[in-house]
This record gives sequence, structure tokens and C-alpha cells, in this order.
Amino acid sequence: MQATAELDLIPVLSLVVHLVPMLLLSVRFMTLAEHPVDRAPVEATEAPSREKLEAQEEERVIVRITATGFAVRGAGDGEAQIACTGGCGPGDYDYRALGDAMVAAKGLHPRVQQVIVAPDPGVPYAVIIGVMDATRSRRAGDREEPLFPQPVLVTGSGELRP
Repeated sequence: MQATAELDLIPVLSLVVHLVPMLLLSVRFMTLAEHPVDRAPVEATEAPSREKLEAQEEERVIVRITATGFAVRGAGDGEAQIACTGGCGPGDYDYRALGDAMVAAKGLHPRVQQVIVAPDPGVPYAVIIGVMDATRSRRAGDREEPLFPQPVLVTGSGELRP
């Protein structure tokens, strides 16, 4: 007599059915943690001179948003103050005057593409968005004139130190 043995594959298949999805999930989570870096290697250069740093500071256009209006640096001599037209609510800020100041700043700094927007704490988000819109471009008749297409939002007074 010959004995035949049957191989029970149910425990093995159960292990595979449960183990494979867990392995696939862990592989997916591992790929989420990867951050490809596509930068050129850093080369040592000499530190910029004081004159070069001051020239860079003169090329900056900064719009400070305060509780009483705007302060624009880079649109002329000193800092231009643009007061609110009413009680300084989201609809009371003078975006038209800010646009005029941005046109003047673009005339003084034609190569600059960035404007630094520095809101004081407590300034409504709608005002910040309005400032960014006013600094990006200005409508002249039926065409749109680009001003500073890359606004940069910072916290504090906008004082950037090297």
C-alpha cells in the first residue's frame, strides 16, 4: 500500500495574502520619505564687499503692511507712506496708490523681479492678497503691465540682514 500525503497550502497562501500588501505599503511609505535634491555643488567664493551688500540693499523693493496703511521702500527717496482711505479695514487700504508706488519702483529698479511683502501681525489675509495682486502687475487700459511678478512674503519689518 502506498500512502499519499496532501500538502496543505492554506496557511502559506494566507501568509502571502497578508504579507504582500504590508510589504507594498511599507515600500510606498519609504518612497514618500525621499526628497530628490537637484542642486549644483556649492563652490567657495569670496564674501561680498560692503559696497556690494549696500548695492543689493538699494535694489530691494519692500512693502510693509501696517495697521495704518503701507510703507514702500525702493520707490524713491526714503520710504513712501500710503495711508488708509478709511478705518483701515480690508477694503480701506489704498491699492491704487500702492500700484502707483510700484510703477515708480519698477522705473527705478527695472531688473528687479521680486518685491518683499512684510505684513505686521494682525493684518487681515485679504489685505496681504490685495498687496500681492497690486505688486505683480497693473492694468493699463486693456493690457496688463507686469511689475514685480515674484512677491516674497516675510514676517516682521522686512529687514533682511545678510
